[in-house]
Amino acid sequence: MSDSKKNNILSALRVFFGEYLDRDVADEFEMPTTGPSPTHVPTKDELQTFYAAIEQPKYRTIFLMYATSGLRSTELLELTMEDINVEMRMLVPDKQSEVKKTWASFYNEEAEAAFEAFKPHRDPDDERIFQDSKPTVNKTFRDLSEESGVKVTPQMLRRWFASEMASLGVDASYIDAFCGRTPTSVLEQYYLDYSPRKLKQIYHDAGLTILE
Repeated sequence: MSDSKKNNILSALRVFFGEYLDRDVADEFEMPTTGPSPTHVPTKDELQTFYAAIEQPKYRTIFLMYATSGLRSTELLELTMEDINVEMRMLVPDKQSEVKKTWASFYNEEAEAAFEAFKPHRDPDDERIFQDSKPTVNKTFRDLSEESGVKVTPQMLRRWFASEMASLGVDASYIDAFCGRTPTSVLEQYYLDYSPRKLKQIYHDAGLTILE
């Protein structure tokens, strides 16, 4: 039972005892303190266990792209083949972002290998990279979580990315840029610090891995 539900029940009991029975008894009901729950970030071992349960090349790629790019759930699924720079392993969620000097993120060599294995399975008439919907992906992750015994969601992979990059020594300002949290005005003002090539170098130097 959640703390909020407990509080509601205890509040009702305190009112009942205080008004109609024994005020001293009412004072004995202690309300649990509530606060923000700690955010769970899966370990690398847990992610590897989850990954081992994935059989389809598409979902292996989606998993690795989420974990190594930091993109939001919808952003990744809305990417088209025009939004990816294969040479730089760069993802640009907004088609105009690179021109407008906004942000971009990247994916690692593990995701690159998975993507190459997935490409032959794509429908050439659908420009979307993954040709899948958010509800379907979420359901697949739920099924895989149950099968593997490790709960993983796209949102958790985004949090894992930020946490892991921080542990690898990447400055918070660049993690925010990879995750799309840096205001466009800042990116434009400090373009040399946030250019695609600069971000690519920082990403590469971090050496982010999941399967090793």
